[in-house]
Amino acid sequence: MALSEYRLINTSTWKRYEHFRHFYDEAPCSVSICDDIDVTDLKNACSVKKKSFYVSFLYVTAHIINSHEEFRLTAIDSAASEYLMPAVWDRVDVVHNVFHEDTETYTNTFTLYKDDFSAFYKNCCEDIDRAKRLSVMSVPSPSNVFEASCVPWRHFTSIGIVAEPVVLTPIVAWGAFQPKDGRIMMPLSIQIHHAAADGFHISRFLNEAEDFSKTLADIIMGE
Repeated sequence: MALSEYRLINTSTWKRYEHFRHFYDEAPCSVSICDDIDVTDLKNACSVKKKSFYVSFLYVTAHIINSHEEFRLTAIDSAASEYLMPAVWDRVDVVHNVFHEDTETYTNTFTLYKDDFSAFYKNCCEDIDRAKRLSVMSVPSPSNVFEASCVPWRHFTSIGIVAEPVVLTPIVAWGAFQPKDGRIMMPLSIQIHHAAADGFHISRFLNEAEDFSKTLADIIMGE
């Protein structure tokens, strides 16, 4: 797969430019929402087809994030402006953690995003197997990434993350399953710099992640 490229956003027509400048330069901050989503269908499909739920849900997050420009933003130097200017990656890949039980540490690895689930699944499993054999904290990753992690030891209602330096792509985390009224619920959190997105956009991410997990369950059952 070719390296991801970015394109400068035309700030004269971009409806969000005033919001971007305010939250990037004047009042920098991040916004986040954590909520339970229903993953019953995907969990059951993975169990039946002997698929990794973790890798499958990693694909869900990557698919939704790559579907929306606000989750693929970056800021770059431009000769035309004294400020860092907004740009959008044509693709963002995913950085994720591989836990080492023996040392209770982890290795950051990354997986190239592919729209085809089977291709992504195969590559991600290989990346995880490779990271399991490493003792370093992280492997080199490109600039066009978002971060995802799983906290399978607890069902949480919020999670706090501070990102420095300024990163515009999201940080996603999910936790332990919890049964509720015959369904399987899972906490999903997304945090993003306020220059890139608002509550509307991160709410849409949560809604679409829940919906797409059901779609992916059908894809897996059809394999």
